[in-house]
Amino acid sequence: MQVDAEKTRAVRGKLLFWYERNGRDYPWRRTVDPYRILIAEIMLQRTKADQVAPVYGEFIRRFPDPYSLHKADPEVIRSYFSKLGLMWRADLIIRFAAKLVERFGGKIPPDRDQLLSLPAVGDYIADAVLSFAYGRDVAVVDSNVCRVLRRVFGLKPRGEARRDRRFRELAQMLVPPGKSREFNWAMIDFASAVCTPRNPKCDECPLRENCLHAHLGSECRNTGSSQ
Repeated sequence: MQVDAEKTRAVRGKLLFWYERNGRDYPWRRTVDPYRILIAEIMLQRTKADQVAPVYGEFIRRFPDPYSLHKADPEVIRSYFSKLGLMWRADLIIRFAAKLVERFGGKIPPDRDQLLSLPAVGDYIADAVLSFAYGRDVAVVDSNVCRVLRRVFGLKPRGEARRDRRFRELAQMLVPPGKSREFNWAMIDFASAVCTPRNPKCDECPLRENCLHAHLGSECRNTGSSQ
């Protein structure tokens, strides 16, 4: 897809600059341990980071590695996930630990296809592990990231945006070589704090000059995202 290179550089630079001053701090952002990052990403599904943080800390202290998780009483694992809701994740993580130990010797594979073979791991989590743990130049794309891309670049989704190849391509174009961690966190935090689903803070948005919707005076002033 064709994207203005100058706009891409501007958006990338402004987001990184914004993140340096406004980025959030969580324990899973202070490690490159793929196991700990993967556990965090599983917990973060449909759950706010501030809610996950204390449960994550307790969980990692109790199960610091895949082997301790594999040996754990399933009911104990479920007790942690009950604090977050969506109990289906507990059973997935029990299966995940078993397969990780039995097939991969307790090591989180650095290969995307192998990651996707693990229970509880989908496209988003696989890319998050590759970026945050292994430092790969990979875009991490969810509906929130798609919302930013849609507003700034005026890209209309075909079906569900996060499954639209064009959104993944555009997100990948924005990733600066060697700084995928910082950039992906910048996108996540920016979508949460500024480019929110409803009532986005356009007046204080660092991308306002580059944002198509802001120039059109439409979505940023009136409605939320459908994503």
